[in-house]
Amino acid sequence: MHLLAFVDHVVSDIITPALDPRFDIDRVTLLCHRAHLDLAFDILGVCQKLHLTAAVETLPADSQPLALRQRLQELVQGGVCFNISAASPVQAALAYDLAREHRLPLMAVEHDNDRLIWLLGGESSRLHSGTEIAEGLSLEAYFALYGSRILAIHYRLERRSPRHEQLARDLAEHAALRPKSLSLLNRLCNDLDEQQFSQHPLSSGEHVLYDWLLASGMVEFRDSGHMRCLDPRARFFLAGGWLEVWLLSQVAELAQILPISDAAVGVKISHHNVENEYDVAILCNNHLYLIECKTAAPTSFQQRGVGLENLFKLNSVAGLGGLHAKAMLASLYVPTESEVGRAESQRITLLAGPQLRQAREYLREWLMS
Repeated sequence: MHLLAFVDHVVSDIITPALDPRFDIDRVTLLCHRAHLDLAFDILGVCQKLHLTAAVETLPADSQPLALRQRLQELVQGGVCFNISAASPVQAALAYDLAREHRLPLMAVEHDNDRLIWLLGGESSRLHSGTEIAEGLSLEAYFALYGSRILAIHYRLERRSPRHEQLARDLAEHAALRPKSLSLLNRLCNDLDEQQFSQHPLSSGEHVLYDWLLASGMVEFRDSGHMRCLDPRARFFLAGGWLEVWLLSQVAELAQILPISDAAVGVKISHHNVENEYDVAILCNNHLYLIECKTAAPTSFQQRGVGLENLFKLNSVAGLGGLHAKAMLASLYVPTESEVGRAESQRITLLAGPQLRQAREYLREWLMS
């Protein structure tokens, strides 16, 4: 079947039906106005990397409905199916009219839950309305749809380290009881002298953390209590990367029951030569979920809250390049009342303080929402 998919804006639903083998789609044509050619060619590049036969066709503007209808009429040849998931209202109306006239199937994908909607012609398909589209995108493909390129990744879902996950689990337990200890560890890993030793010693009262650090094999101590990480990976992990690794391990367990196709820690991307890094990125049901992790102590007076600046930053990067990502802030500290209100207004989910002990359940609810 030949899929005719409109590109008035970018959503993953434009091509995900073509990646679901149940549709038996062998060719994709991306239909767009000249003003959206850059979006269409980004999607074309993804199709080619996924070995989908694809092409781009330009359409007249919505302000020329007769010419637009005539162009669509020319493209309706053979066994075609319209996908209006990312069509403009005018494009969708004209496609519907043509599909009804020629008795062609016409579909859309409900963006929030990735479910198929047959508007016309679905009676002959073995996939009924309400069917979930099979997950088929990688993080590389998803970001490329939006004109972004992945530069580096620290850890991937399929290449995790059992040893680091166990160490991360230990620190998560410790953080639930003594978050300030883990904030101190973050500081020791980042405030360094010329020999890469911490400028401040580990407090003499941190016996449990001291014993754990020695047993981990990732650090060495001077008699004064000043600490040095033995390699860059150890420093990344102890400076806060452990929280990212631990959350990825929870995502890995959820992948057994949820449609998670990809996930990674430390995803560095470039979008129009502007670089950003996401602590944890997850693709679930062909949608992107981003988690910002904070283990440093709050900078506010009395060291309370998760930091309004962190909420503003997360809100900004979650929408970079039109990503439409859902965002979560994971913090060792409990948010203030004003921060809870700000997070709600920005549709950011908070996973903070004691909630970290039930992270898997909170993640499951978030990924299913």
